[in-house]
Amino acid sequence: MKAPSEFKRRPATALVAMANSLSMGDSLPKGDLTRIISAVISDRAERAALLAAIRASNDPDCGLAVADLLTAFATEAAEAEAQARDADQVIGQWAQRLAAGALLASFGAAIAGTVTGGLAFGLTLLSFSGFVFATASRIGGRVNMRRHAQARDSADSLARHVLEAGKIGPDGK
Repeated sequence: MKAPSEFKRRPATALVAMANSLSMGDSLPKGDLTRIISAVISDRAERAALLAAIRASNDPDCGLAVADLLTAFATEAAEAEAQARDADQVIGQWAQRLAAGALLASFGAAIAGTVTGGLAFGLTLLSFSGFVFATASRIGGRVNMRRHAQARDSADSLARHVLEAGKIGPDGK
């Protein structure tokens, strides 16, 4: 995500311009739209600037178009959050199972006398590294899920505020 100063114009006014452009049938690159919405929802000043731009817009449907873009972004963030949750669950479970299996195998080899001394100790330490990997993968997955959840919540909240600022109800009237 780029900082607001790196855009040619404020992300809030760019989002309003994109919404107006979409309402006229123009197409927009999805990557640019996602970057701009991310910049708007992550900065308090941009959120306020968006609401002011909606109020100042001459197009009465501008608020509805922006709210629709924000809602679509929130839906995509919810889908990404669900995918991150699924990946976290699968990777975490399998990593824990593999680590536990390796630990049991190393203990079994040491008890049976197949592996002794420093090699048994090294094998046990190697199996413990599986637990470290499992924990790290779970933490990374949780951070990813939290980031997507915050983006979803921010976009949903901003969509409601945009509808209120544009004096448009959820039913479009």
